[in-house]
Amino acid sequence: MKNKKIALVLSGGGFNGAFQVGALNYIQENWNKITGLTSPMKFDLIAGVSAGALNGALIAMNKLDLLNDLWINKIGKNGVTEIYTSDIIDTSSTSSEIKLKVDLKSISKRLIPEIDLQFGFLKKLGLVFSKKKRKQILDKLLSKVEKGIKVNYSNLKSVADNTPLKRKVEKYISQREMKGTKYYCGFVSLDTGKYHSVHSDSFLTNEDFINGILASTAIPVVWKPVPKINFKTPSGIVCSTNNVDGGVRNVSPLGDIIKLINEEDAEYKIIVINCNSGTVKQEDFGKKSIGAITSRSVYDIALTEIFNNDVNHFMKINELVKQTKQVYDHVILKNKYAKELKAFDAVVINPHKDIDLGSALVANEDLISYRILHGRAMAKEAFENYQQ
Repeated sequence: MKNKKIALVLSGGGFNGAFQVGALNYIQENWNKITGLTSPMKFDLIAGVSAGALNGALIAMNKLDLLNDLWINKIGKNGVTEIYTSDIIDTSSTSSEIKLKVDLKSISKRLIPEIDLQFGFLKKLGLVFSKKKRKQILDKLLSKVEKGIKVNYSNLKSVADNTPLKRKVEKYISQREMKGTKYYCGFVSLDTGKYHSVHSDSFLTNEDFINGILASTAIPVVWKPVPKINFKTPSGIVCSTNNVDGGVRNVSPLGDIIKLINEEDAEYKIIVINCNSGTVKQEDFGKKSIGAITSRSVYDIALTEIFNNDVNHFMKINELVKQTKQVYDHVILKNKYAKELKAFDAVVINPHKDIDLGSALVANEDLISYRILHGRAMAKEAFENYQQ
């Protein structure tokens, strides 16, 4: 009889990653019943992208308590400032939708740092210079402003700064503490377009490992890409450049897990926790802000579509293989590479299709609490239905 192992797949989903925390709490409390194992909760294999990469890293280190503290006591109570700061996004808002703010002084410093716009000086022009001279000075100043914006525009790579998250990852997560669990995080290189799923041991240094997790959570446009990440592959060392959220290419890294399992001679139970329901709710976006539109485009529509084409496709194929084995034990189904298709023991946990978890870019105490509670409830429902 093959060894029984447990694999965990964690999708992306921004601040809806709190949903995974609730589901994981339920799994820990019912670990023996769910797995049939007498040992405490410990996954043999974990793959995550975006929020799932962060959550998965702490689970791989057996730090569920710290994960709860991060989401409940820090993000829940203090909001998005625990993760990022911004001159453009209103991080003090308690709204369930992303809100923007206009701080001209901060924006001007980012676009034209060499020009200090002293509005008081402009007001005094009328007391010192003639109308013609004032116009000449203003024209010259505007010319400098225009030139400064053109020169520095390419440096405006994000609307927010994820330094608070970086500090937490550096404090909480260590490559050396990944013991007993094979942990993989996924990220994408903007330069090559390639998706990388990298084992924690494959990063050359702990700094590379930290950067891998940060890149996996780096939502394009919202946060800056991570410049360089070095890791080992069977073909040699790779230096991946300008890396962003793995969810851009692979919102649910289920394929990574399937590939890894097929390389082992072991019997796996796969638990997939998605932060996306698989449905897009109708809403009028005619008067929504750019932040709301970004959240809608990236998380609600793009990631939902990837979810539908990834997890749902897997579950249909998996069920087909199971049924074929039950009816025709001698029949072997193969993939396009002529390899045998295996039937997996898999459970998928995702939000109810009629429940709105709110914008994936927004966090406040009520939303985080609600997402965690819903994650617990949906995990309970998923395992109860599975056992039937």
